[in-house]
Amino acid sequence: MRQAKRTSRFVVLLGGALLLGACSPALDWREARPKGTDLLLTFPCKPQQLTQPVMLGEQRVTMSMTGCVASGMTFALAHADVGSAARVAPALATLRDAALANVHGQATAVHASAVDHATPGLADAVEMDVAGRDPRGGAVREHIVLFAQGSQVYQATALAASAHYQDDAARSFTTSIRLPER
Repeated sequence: MRQAKRTSRFVVLLGGALLLGACSPALDWREARPKGTDLLLTFPCKPQQLTQPVMLGEQRVTMSMTGCVASGMTFALAHADVGSAARVAPALATLRDAALANVHGQATAVHASAVDHATPGLADAVEMDVAGRDPRGGAVREHIVLFAQGSQVYQATALAASAHYQDDAARSFTTSIRLPER
């Protein structure tokens, strides 16, 4: 639980930084390759990146988060190298738990992640729709995709107050993920 709190704090810090740093009213889609990854995806705004050490599973790793805010929605990709394939499952479980705890949320839909070239068969490699609350108690919605490739773990998130949430934008973001074939 302590690990989930630290990871949650990092996600909250990123969300706050993005909210303060970007207030783009429209979706202006552009392809980006976050630093330290071979992954390509499309953001609806110019992404910024920050890096911080966090606990994932039982280990401390450097997590990078790349994201931006557009039309009242936060779009972000978190990624970290956990060092070995054996550490991937606990790291994905920690990311999943932290994502739900961060918004005091409940998953309203969950199914297996379908990112091409991601490691298949991981129980916590999922796509989730979440309903939750922000720190002030306002309703939020979130679309999350958790996946891995090798020892790299990823979390793509689209988050907004329920009144600003655009399901088509959230899904455009998460379905744009392109991993190289390994």
